[in-house]
Amino acid sequence: MSTLRERNAERLRNSIAGAPIDSHAVFNFYTYPFFHKHSNVPLNEYFHNPAVMLEAQLEVLDKIDNCGNLMPDVGAVAECSGLGGKVRFDSHGFISVHEAEIEEYEDVIKIKPADPYGDNYMRIALEQLEYMVQHCPKGMKVNAHPIMGPFTVAAQLRGISDFCADTIAEPEMVDALLDVVIQTQIAFLHAQEKILGAPLHHVLVCDDLSAFLNPQMYEELIIPTYEKLFAEFPNTQRWLHNDSTTRHIVSQIPKGGFSAWQYGPVLQPLEAAEGCGNQVTVMGGLNPVELAGYTVEQTIDVCNQVIDSFQGNPRCVLSAAGSINQVPLENIRAMMRVADERKISK
Repeated sequence: MSTLRERNAERLRNSIAGAPIDSHAVFNFYTYPFFHKHSNVPLNEYFHNPAVMLEAQLEVLDKIDNCGNLMPDVGAVAECSGLGGKVRFDSHGFISVHEAEIEEYEDVIKIKPADPYGDNYMRIALEQLEYMVQHCPKGMKVNAHPIMGPFTVAAQLRGISDFCADTIAEPEMVDALLDVVIQTQIAFLHAQEKILGAPLHHVLVCDDLSAFLNPQMYEELIIPTYEKLFAEFPNTQRWLHNDSTTRHIVSQIPKGGFSAWQYGPVLQPLEAAEGCGNQVTVMGGLNPVELAGYTVEQTIDVCNQVIDSFQGNPRCVLSAAGSINQVPLENIRAMMRVADERKISK
């Protein structure tokens, strides 16, 4: 008899393939604050000791029926750390990156594509990935480290407000910075292929900041970055995490070649699915802030309501986008149980 993990994984695969499903899958994006919250692992050890990271992820995933995969995890700093961004840790140990010293076009053209094996957090992510692959328990899988969207990386390096202004006032500088980011990310993905094997099954692209642009700018500036980035990875699925305010760019998401998209609670499930022309599996429906405060009974009621709103659309996956870090594990288990038990009428 199949496990919940196996059933959920098969449903997600079928949804992305546009194949029939018997029940809706569940997908959540679990990262270091989630594993820190539910394992009490010291974050300095989590980031810098692959054995500690693996143990923490296994411990927490076991508590949610292993419905999730292992993944190297250095937060959002990997690419930036090789391109001049300054990595910092707050008082809680949370990792972030401060912008590089970029003021004008001449500063950008001095930046060279970063070496993923250099003194940066891409190398640390690769070390984590290699350790996880070598020590992955039977029945578990290891995903590639997510990448940030090229626009998001460039905005982190330049400063978000300045970079958004540059899209209008300094388009040459924007193009140059995006190009060096994309070259760095291509090298990073090839390095991950050497460990996981080629092609990578999928890459999760986190690109919330791209939603700051209007639809025309999104099509003219953002879509080409995805095409340049994935041109060397034609057989790798593109998954998008953009849970920002995205209603204005929903119709643009399929143009980025994405197979799946985790959207934010600002959208209704069918609004996201139909806005994408039912070409993309959309993952959402639950507000993580609200979910964190629910009882198990409330969670079950809300999950049933969201699944009702799917109206049997096989492209819809139950998910809580955004900061799921404070959501109790019993609520996540309730999500899994409801989705597994609710069958889609034929």
